[in-house]
Amino acid sequence: MSAYLTLTNITLTAPDDRVLCPDLTLAFGRERTGIVGQNGSGKSTLLDLMMRDTPGVSRSGTVGRLVQDWTDLHLRTIEALGIADAMDRLTRIEAGTGTGDDIERADWMLPTRLAEALDRIGLPADTAERRLADLSGGQVMRLGLVRLMLEAPDLILLDEPTNNLDDEGRALVRDLIAGWSGGVVFASHDRALLETMDRIVELTPKGAQLFGGGWSSFAEARAARREREAAALEEAERDLARTRRAIRAQAEKKARRDRHGRAIRARGGQPKMLLDAMEDRADRTSGRDARLAEKLEAQADRARALAADKIEVARDLRIDMAAGATHGVVLTVTDLTRRRGSFTLGPLDLTIVAGEHVALSGPNGSGKSTLIAALHGHGATKGRLALLDQNVSLLTPADTILANLKRAHPELTDNDAHATLARFAFRNTDAERQVRTLSGGERLRAGLAVILGGTEPPSLIILDEPTNHLDIEAVETLEDALATYPGALLIVSHDTALLDAIGIDRTLRLDAGQLAP
Repeated sequence: MSAYLTLTNITLTAPDDRVLCPDLTLAFGRERTGIVGQNGSGKSTLLDLMMRDTPGVSRSGTVGRLVQDWTDLHLRTIEALGIADAMDRLTRIEAGTGTGDDIERADWMLPTRLAEALDRIGLPADTAERRLADLSGGQVMRLGLVRLMLEAPDLILLDEPTNNLDDEGRALVRDLIAGWSGGVVFASHDRALLETMDRIVELTPKGAQLFGGGWSSFAEARAARREREAAALEEAERDLARTRRAIRAQAEKKARRDRHGRAIRARGGQPKMLLDAMEDRADRTSGRDARLAEKLEAQADRARALAADKIEVARDLRIDMAAGATHGVVLTVTDLTRRRGSFTLGPLDLTIVAGEHVALSGPNGSGKSTLIAALHGHGATKGRLALLDQNVSLLTPADTILANLKRAHPELTDNDAHATLARFAFRNTDAERQVRTLSGGERLRAGLAVILGGTEPPSLIILDEPTNHLDIEAVETLEDALATYPGALLIVSHDTALLDAIGIDRTLRLDAGQLAP
């Protein structure tokens, strides 16, 4: 099977020139490839590279990437889909003003293909006439799927494609991947979708590891590899310890011989020439033994270092979540109404009490993001309310993580600020990294550090799809933290495993801007 795209001796680097994954050589054909790794390991960087014309990247097929970050929300949908010119050409022809060039270049089946794609992805037919600003985050994500279907490249690149999608949208992504006639490269922490992959590529600072099969096969093979590497390191450390014990024993034996020789010389009775010869021979033997011991110790130390180099450095990732108010009502709103284009939210009444864990659900476009933004700006709270939205917009990209934290909590000393960031795995110089250099998961961890790092813990934390950009290890850590959080939570998430893990007291369901009874 020929490859649509090949990478040869590629080194992935971060914007600050840190090496993320060295010596990457991979070929991508018709198979489905899952890309995994810790946040900041280079998954998005890899997909960016695969779209560029750069040394080490060669293509023999067309490559398309799911568009997720639309820079201009004022665009019409057909402009975002890249078909505005083609649709305008058909309009001119239908109006009788088309030119010969229009007729020659006309894509007569485009309206039909567009309608079929919109229907398949679950978007209404009038979506083509709307602007991106009037669509929800999930609808915009679905629009990216429509664009891929219209372009129909040989190889598609998907970076966390199920983020912002409801259950129906996630099913659409699964169907798209399963039915794609070409190749798929899929970077995600969605374990259900990773299970459907033909192979998994894990990116690490030591290089890329390739595993056949889906997530379960990968997880099993990775666990076995880590066990082997840990056993090899343990054995190398034992060998080094044995070598050093043998060297000490040899040195102690030599010391005893030296003391015996000095005693013989002190007693006299032996010819001086013989004693001198014995001492000279002992010195030569001692020098040879010392050189041999040094060589053996160096070999054992190198073996230990090589074994240690294969071990992945474990992250000290902790999320310590102190709660604010622990009793009474922490939020109450009455007759809340908001409008966004033609969409109306409310009027709504809502009360949340201290310690309550509330899930907010509903299909894409039902008004979830509109509601949490309104609650954040409403001010009807007891104590501090903290919002962590999907884009972690509370962070200033040009500033460091430390500067963002201290701006939000000026009462913190430098030591306190560094200690806070260390709890979220930003240790030492990592605290000085600019936010714009962080991966999506790192940004979320930095956002959590900012909202939780002050001397006054929030009474209510609102989380909008908090696991969208986290790797699986970080998701599990967040689950543990939220499950034991004693304060109030309002969480929007389509990750049922997360909701099950943290324990939900009640679920609010939005539909067309109204709370279901």
